[in-house]
Amino acid sequence: MIGTHTVTMTPQGASQTVDISCLVDEVSIHHGRDDTSSQPDASSCTLDLSVDTTSVVFPATLDVGATITVTTTVGATTRTRFAGTVTDISQGWDDAGEETPNAAIAQVIAMGSLAALGHRTVGDAPWPQQLDGARVKAILAAAGVTLDPLTSDPGKVQILARDVDSQPALDLAQGVADDASGLLWATRAGEIRYADSDHRRNAQPALELDACDVLVTPTWHRTSEGLINAVSIGYGVAASGSDQPRYTASQAASVGKYGTWGISTSTQLAALADATAMGSLLLTRNATPVWILGALPVDMASLSEADTLTLLGFELGSLMSVTGMPAAGGVPTSAALWVEGWQETLAWGVHEIELLVSGYCRTAPPPRWDDVQPTDTWDSRSGTWDDAACLGPLVNLGRWNDQAATTRWNTVPSTVTWDNYQPTN
Repeated sequence: MIGTHTVTMTPQGASQTVDISCLVDEVSIHHGRDDTSSQPDASSCTLDLSVDTTSVVFPATLDVGATITVTTTVGATTRTRFAGTVTDISQGWDDAGEETPNAAIAQVIAMGSLAALGHRTVGDAPWPQQLDGARVKAILAAAGVTLDPLTSDPGKVQILARDVDSQPALDLAQGVADDASGLLWATRAGEIRYADSDHRRNAQPALELDACDVLVTPTWHRTSEGLINAVSIGYGVAASGSDQPRYTASQAASVGKYGTWGISTSTQLAALADATAMGSLLLTRNATPVWILGALPVDMASLSEADTLTLLGFELGSLMSVTGMPAAGGVPTSAALWVEGWQETLAWGVHEIELLVSGYCRTAPPPRWDDVQPTDTWDSRSGTWDDAACLGPLVNLGRWNDQAATTRWNTVPSTVTWDNYQPTN
């Protein structure tokens, strides 16, 4: 279903919003990331505008520093698609000929909230050893950004004490996120959040698409990209004149089959246990090439209103599934997929979205004993616990433990108790 798109502009230092939708010919949006190993880029939005110079001109307040908001309304519901600040403007002239009015054309580029962190330097006071979520919170607070504890995670690993001098907040925060297997990201509306390594635990698919809802037949790729079968991870404080201590390990069967594909990195991890867990997970996830489905161009016109609103409500890390894909060799015919980002084009009567996705097991947290089905016993399972690094999307058994990591007691209505709690699927 194709909704109605609106583009508004708020001049820098002003509170009044101006609707500039009638000047916009096309909107292009990029949000998130297109892989599972990098931190998300700042969202970007490009507006292509034109005006008939005989009757209309561009607003003088459409300038660098203005705020741009793009929304799509379906039925009675409006979803924000982008919110950010204008960084670039170019203007030109379209000489259309004697019988057609001349037109002024312009292109406006706006960037999301993460971009501003790249030019805010912090580091006046040293930070103590602390959890990764707490360190990211401290970095962003020094840059003037307050993380909401209801939507950002506290962290799972200890980060070394550090004293820095005038470094970009974005680089510092993303460095912590990389070392802690977390994610620094921004919502569609521009709210900055931190997701720790446990953030995606127990998520349930919010939307199921059939292959007929995808504009082209999905293509699977299986390559050596991302293959890791040997790790060397630095952790802790280096002794005087020495390098950091290191955790090293390899996966012999994978090395024997594919040769050595090693990774060596220095981290801010304080503890050997955390470096060991990181190395073990890297080897288990990446010792064998996997089938990757990189992008899904969705047929928006064919979706129901409910499915359209669900899709437009996706954030980075939302979970969906695709079924009914053709059988071709050994590739899956259905898959649970994380939304890592999207590329989007909006125009009058047009809404094109290409979802950037990753397989469930690429970034799902490793299972715990509580995640295993009650009927699953050691006698019925082959292999080891390390081999079970991913069990796939878990069945909701009606327990509080089945809820996604982002559901916390302080986000639940006060009337909900253990006796009347009803988990959602």
